[in-house]
Amino acid sequence: MKKITSFFMLGTIALLSFASCSKTRDGLGVDTVRNNARTGKWELTRQIYLASASEPVSSENLTAGAGWAEFKSDNKVYIYNSSGVADPASAKTYSFLDTKTILYGGDQFEIQENLAGSFRRMTLQRSTTTGREVYIFQR
Repeated sequence: MKKITSFFMLGTIALLSFASCSKTRDGLGVDTVRNNARTGKWELTRQIYLASASEPVSSENLTAGAGWAEFKSDNKVYIYNSSGVADPASAKTYSFLDTKTILYGGDQFEIQENLAGSFRRMTLQRSTTTGREVYIFQR
């Protein structure tokens, strides 16, 4: 009888332990995504699409030449020129709402990729009144 009671108590403790864990939408924490985004340098391209077009009407490399973008711990993305100088006035704020949504420059974007582990590409997309705006970060 004591053996059955002990197993019952252990089972109850295990059940309560597993039930208290929380999960994000895809099982990956926002902290992990934020830390991976802050690691390394990114190339950054901004594209504008009209209506439901499959080709952009404009595509601008924001890190031309040997420039790069970096996610910093002050929750801003800085763009550096090829000399390694950033213009603080052009920095955009960012905040990951969850592993599939980010506020970037004050606008809400959906993240197209599933950001599992370390990632080399992150595509942000939002609908606009005339089509959609896309930012592509890639290493």
